[in-house]
Amino acid sequence: MKPENIFVYVACGDDEHINTLNFSLKYLKHFTKFQIVVVTDLLRNKILIEHDKVIDIETPKHFNHHQASIYLKTGLHKFLNLENNYCYLDTDVIAIDEGIDNIFSQFVSPVTFASDHCALMEFSPYAVNCNCNTEKIEKYNQLDALQLKHNPNMLITDPFLKDKTKELLSTFYLMKRQVLTYAFLIVKYFLSFRFFHLNKEFYFDKKKNIWFYKDGRAILYGVKGYYKKIEKESFFRWDKSKEIWLDDKKENAYIAYCNHLSEKIKNKFNIDITDKNWRHWNGGVFLFNHSSVAFLDAWHNMTMTIFDDPDWKTRDQGTLIATAWKYGLQKQKRLPEIYNFIADYYKQNITFEKGKGFSTDKYKTIIKPHFIHIYHEFGRKGWDVWDAIEELVPNKNK
Repeated sequence: MKPENIFVYVACGDDEHINTLNFSLKYLKHFTKFQIVVVTDLLRNKILIEHDKVIDIETPKHFNHHQASIYLKTGLHKFLNLENNYCYLDTDVIAIDEGIDNIFSQFVSPVTFASDHCALMEFSPYAVNCNCNTEKIEKYNQLDALQLKHNPNMLITDPFLKDKTKELLSTFYLMKRQVLTYAFLIVKYFLSFRFFHLNKEFYFDKKKNIWFYKDGRAILYGVKGYYKKIEKESFFRWDKSKEIWLDDKKENAYIAYCNHLSEKIKNKFNIDITDKNWRHWNGGVFLFNHSSVAFLDAWHNMTMTIFDDPDWKTRDQGTLIATAWKYGLQKQKRLPEIYNFIADYYKQNITFEKGKGFSTDKYKTIIKPHFIHIYHEFGRKGWDVWDAIEELVPNKNK
């Protein structure tokens, strides 16, 4: 019998995760021709899973819901018929077009993952219990205090206005890439008197040097020289080319970097991570089948051993890194970004423009993903990425 291609989710326990699952299921059913399976522990659920193909697995009772979900995810090879081909999806991964089914053609044995949005040293403080994030927080609290003092944009905290600021910048970057449109705007700007209207949504007050939303609320202050004021009062330095603040170690002031995860992997599993800047795999989407058993078994067993280890956070990604290096798969072919486009609300570089698609570099390149991985702020109305997803809401399931 020819192997089937099957999508599989894991969710159990918390209402939030079941609701997210049901949302994602609606989209996946609409766009795929393949079977979908959900693996869960029904005794832990209060909300009904809106799907007919559910595999109920009893998880260890002493596990909390988070641990139980990881137990099921890393143990999928124990619960499924591995004569078929599977694509695992986190519940916050959303299908947005028919191209999703082509993901199965990307499989390279023993497993195939996509890249994460950061490298190993940046992820490290989120996988193990070290003080690096705490130390970094102390630094960026200092920087935030200085920005509050010198940059009035930091006083804009209303989520709606912050979203409008992102929309303004996205609109401006798009117009800037269109030579004739941008030239027209420059002429329009110099010919306008006090107020320059970019479009019906935004206008600029030349006298106050402030951008406003159409209802008169300020959304972006033009602050000249505040970088130098902060630099004069502290060790922080503004990197103009990268548009980021650097701390006294010349690292991104808002991101902690460390080697502690690599050290814990060596101490606990005797596995050497020789590339500290390795771009690790993201566990939100991956392909597997019968050839994956040894890998998945190792991942599952390693993950179970860290649940009671105070040095480790309850996650599966640190042990995924360890397993990849255990099997020498650090150069394994990865899923293209279109199959796991990670959209982080807090990454200002991610934008969407209707008719064009998504971009992470101010539209120097355009990405047209098949799956979008909502990383933070699932369901955030007013966010251009989420609004684009909601416009695709299927009227009915296939």
